[in-house]
Amino acid sequence: MVNAILVTHGDLAAELMRTARSVFGEYDGCQAVNNEGKTPQTLADEIERLIAAGPPGARYIVFVDFFGGSCCHACLTVEQARDDVRIVAGVNLPMLLAFLYKREEVTFEQLPDELIARGRNSIRRVSADDF
Repeated sequence: MVNAILVTHGDLAAELMRTARSVFGEYDGCQAVNNEGKTPQTLADEIERLIAAGPPGARYIVFVDFFGGSCCHACLTVEQARDDVRIVAGVNLPMLLAFLYKREEVTFEQLPDELIARGRNSIRRVSADDF
């Protein structure tokens, strides 16, 4: 199974996970990490510890809140040294729900693109004509 680590500023990761539970139901294999009071290196070390404590052979999608921020840079440090980690920036609730539904159906290599497509498709101007 593919696991997830959500790495964000503040409590966004924990709140996204909590909200996903209200829609999806209970799930496992996901961790929330915030960057409060952490350097990029201590944040990268925390992510490495979570991966090391995970199931042997597990693969990880690491979601970050936005491209180029400190969370993203810390995750890049981790990803560069591993072949079992992929990073997806710009996490939103539709992406997380798509991850939960598709993580056992889509290959690890295809999963990031599927999640990005779902996240992008959920961002749009909405009008009454859409319904």
